[in-house]
Amino acid sequence: MKRAIVSVFKPHGEGLRQLFGSLEADIMALIWERQNASARDIFEGLRDQGQRLSYGATKTVLDRLVKKQVLVRMLDGNQYIYHARLNREEFTNSAIREILDGLFSGFGTPVYAQFLDQMQEADPEQIDALTQMINEAEKKKPKAE
Repeated sequence: MKRAIVSVFKPHGEGLRQLFGSLEADIMALIWERQNASARDIFEGLRDQGQRLSYGATKTVLDRLVKKQVLVRMLDGNQYIYHARLNREEFTNSAIREILDGLFSGFGTPVYAQFLDQMQEADPEQIDALTQMINEAEKKKPKAE
């Protein structure tokens, strides 16, 4: 069975905060920026951003992200080094696919109808881009005989 990427989706959040708690989102942004980091690196990065939290709180959130299988940690000497299981683009694409799959399988036709309603309000350039994606997908389909 495929591992779930999304454990929570908050549609009214912004960016990563739609998928993570606020502190988790800030930590993931730092991890993706640095690629590999110790808990101390993340703690100091958060402090540099104006976050006021303890080192212990930072380690607790990192452990939570490891348990959610979003981060991987490896022992390096006497400290853990954390890195993301997926890069930011891979994570984003997987999360979007998972959310859409859940909506389509759970609600079906109303999801398509709402999507089309949203597209009517979209920028014409977005509609052109979507049309191009649909055309490309049609070209890739195997032809019926």
